Amino acid sequence: MILIKRILSLRIHKHKVLFRCFCNSVNTLENIQTSPIQWPKDYVTSPLETNVTDFSTISPALRPTFNLAAYVNDSHSLQQLVKLGVELYKFDNDPRIMETILKLDFERDMKPYIRFIHDCGVPVEEIGKFLTKNPMIFTEHMDDLITRINYLQHKKFDKEMISTIVRKYPMWLSQSTIDIDKSLGFFQTKFYLSGDNVRNMVTKLPKLITWPKKSVNLIMFSLNEEMGFNRSERKRLLLIQPKIYIMSKHHLFERFNYIHNIMGINHDRIVLEPQVLTSRLFRIKQRHEYLKYLNRAQYDPTKPNYVSLFNLVKGTDLDFCLNIAKTNTEKFNNYLKTVC
Repeated sequence: MILIKRILSLRIHKHKVLFRCFCNSVNTLENIQTSPIQWPKDYVTSPLETNVTDFSTISPALRPTFNLAAYVNDSHSLQQLVKLGVELYKFDNDPRIMETILKLDFERDMKPYIRFIHDCGVPVEEIGKFLTKNPMIFTEHMDDLITRINYLQHKKFDKEMISTIVRKYPMWLSQSTIDIDKSLGFFQTKFYLSGDNVRNMVTKLPKLITWPKKSVNLIMFSLNEEMGFNRSERKRLLLIQPKIYIMSKHHLFERFNYIHNIMGINHDRIVLEPQVLTSRLFRIKQRHEYLKYLNRAQYDPTKPNYVSLFNLVKGTDLDFCLNIAKTNTEKFNNYLKTVC
């Protein structure tokens, strides 16, 4: 116990000595010695002097999501595409297309394809529209493109038909010959088409050939089972208005139901003028109801004041009023206000 007390006494004495030393030291601002700051050489001038550095060539880094318009001023290739009428802004949401286009040289990589497209029958004023719809044609091998045109010639598509196909549906040239051949065989077999039938159908709507066959089969089923069109009628619908086979099944059935069950038009008349099935339902309703209001809704060709289904839906409201309803648009619009 005595040893412990001596140890504690020695520690307390030590702390007291340290405390006195600390208190006796002089620690005032006057006694703090300053040392000169060694500024870097770049700061020897006043910070308020005018900065003469040229920042005009400095631009912000582009983000991963950008648009091609930012490159037009510095890219000869993009400038040439703009001159051709290519709508570059339509590529902004597809980085794959933008990356491809930016890597291409106009003279070396693009010009041969543009010349080929023109040789296929696309006029100069439509090349911009073509490339807007199918910019990835620049990634196709030229031999493949030539093979696809040769295939059409082998299938007896004449020069005018080939031109129409390529102009209407630029993506055609990006489809493999094997896929096109299978698709043509599908339609020829399903609808019992002749060679001329196939060529006429393709020329009218080349997009149909690349349309998913599952969707085409669904429309065929609906036409047969839900709407009652027989095989011969389905074929005629295809040849006159192939657009029916790329429509929404729901919208197609809605229009048929109104035309057949409300307007009282039979299958034979619809098949003769199937364009009515591709018109918007609200237009069919508005015009039919207005003619009914005027006592002019007469769709029997054997009777006076006959109105064809094709004329019912074609043209503007002004055309309809003058040529079909025999009235003016003001009366038509006033009528629509009363039924809306």
